[in-house]
Amino acid sequence: MQISSLSQSTAMKNSIANIQSQLADLQRQLTTGHKADTYAKLGSATSLVLSLNNQVTQSNSYIDTINTVQLRIQTSADALTSINSMASSIKTGSLTSSFNLSAGTGTQTSFQTTAGAYLDQMVSLLNQSVADRYLFGGKDTQTTPVVSTDLMLNGDTTHAGLKTVIDERAKADLGANGMGRLSTSSPTADSVSLTEDTGVFGFKLSSVSSNLSGATVTGPTGSPASLNVQFGSTLPTEGQSISVDMKLPDGTTTTVKLTATTNSPAGAGRFTIGADATTTAANFQSALTTSIKTEAASTLKAASAVQAGNDFFGNPPQRVSGSDPYTATSLQNGTAADTVFWYQGDTSGTAGDNFVATVGDGQQIAYGARADQSAIVTALKAAAVISVAQYSATDTNAAASYSALTQRTATALNYKGTQSIEGIVTKLGLQSSNLDSTKTSLQTQISTSQSLLGDNLNANDYEVSTKLTTLMTQLQASYQITSSLSKLSLVSYM
Repeated sequence: MQISSLSQSTAMKNSIANIQSQLADLQRQLTTGHKADTYAKLGSATSLVLSLNNQVTQSNSYIDTINTVQLRIQTSADALTSINSMASSIKTGSLTSSFNLSAGTGTQTSFQTTAGAYLDQMVSLLNQSVADRYLFGGKDTQTTPVVSTDLMLNGDTTHAGLKTVIDERAKADLGANGMGRLSTSSPTADSVSLTEDTGVFGFKLSSVSSNLSGATVTGPTGSPASLNVQFGSTLPTEGQSISVDMKLPDGTTTTVKLTATTNSPAGAGRFTIGADATTTAANFQSALTTSIKTEAASTLKAASAVQAGNDFFGNPPQRVSGSDPYTATSLQNGTAADTVFWYQGDTSGTAGDNFVATVGDGQQIAYGARADQSAIVTALKAAAVISVAQYSATDTNAAASYSALTQRTATALNYKGTQSIEGIVTKLGLQSSNLDSTKTSLQTQISTSQSLLGDNLNANDYEVSTKLTTLMTQLQASYQITSSLSKLSLVSYM
């Protein structure tokens, strides 16, 4: 009887302890809101909870990356928008500015000074960084992408800048005689030949058209090319003309036209019809020489400056080969030892989209812009070439040369058939928009995962309270039974 009572008492105490343990856990759940205080106590839900937690952490990491990438994209887009606005202003100025040398410089117009200020701003914008990371240097994020404007234009004691490259090219294209590497001669007393110089510089004869009576025109043929005008016994008449089309260094063309006249002196663009073929040929040669020199000092000079800009902003930069530009026949690569390399960033692969970021499981995005992208280079080159050109108030060809240069600048900034800065900005905007969609998807995933986590981690207050009430009732009953049992003895039955 005593053993049975002891057994009952022990079982009752264990039951009470178990209920008290459950009550304590339920009270913890009610206080903390969590079903368990360790993952191990979640039972079969442990693996799911750990997986969901990892997913939320990774998704948040992707969102942080997206936010950083979008900051870089937005900063790049803002910089390029500003550069595009300045390029547009340079284009407008190129079309509208007049040739009035400013009192401040005496060798440049006020528009050229403005272009120089724009160039400074462009360089500053291209050298922007976000969180110690340069945006326009491609994969090389720690090197300033673009050299200073002063170094770019003026170079230093050992490195040629743009001004030097333009000056060398101008001498090579114009030649020592100022005829654009062309020369005239008289194979016979009544004929005139026009011949190219050897090499890549200066004018290149393209074609010729003539309605001069009695004159036989041949060429241009040969290498170097030459054309010949043979006057005959029948002389040209008033108003008849001959036109020589010539290719310029920058890929454009120009035409020298001479019209026959009986006037003497003939005037610009004309030649005097002489008494015979010999005199007429001599007059034609003199007029042709003068017209070519005029065209060389104006249109060729402008085209040469533009091409020198192309040479300098290439990779690598190109320089006139040899010690004497006037007799040079070819170009050579500039080296880091003798020429300024304006772009100092990464040059691997194709410029643009050089940054890669992981923004999702197995999902990457290539983004960004690089200073050596063609559209950006076009804007820099236009501002640079315009800002360094020098003119003299006493040069009768200065106005025409200035006009030829500004027209070419405006044409380049039309971005016709080529990549434009607006196109780069639009692409960056699309990349940012795609990232917005990716971020929204990640946020949805996080919300779903957190909801599932809540189902498996968070305690239900109603269920906990109900269980607490039930257990408390059971505990109270157990206490009463235990109390009753403790009072039982043999005396109670006697």
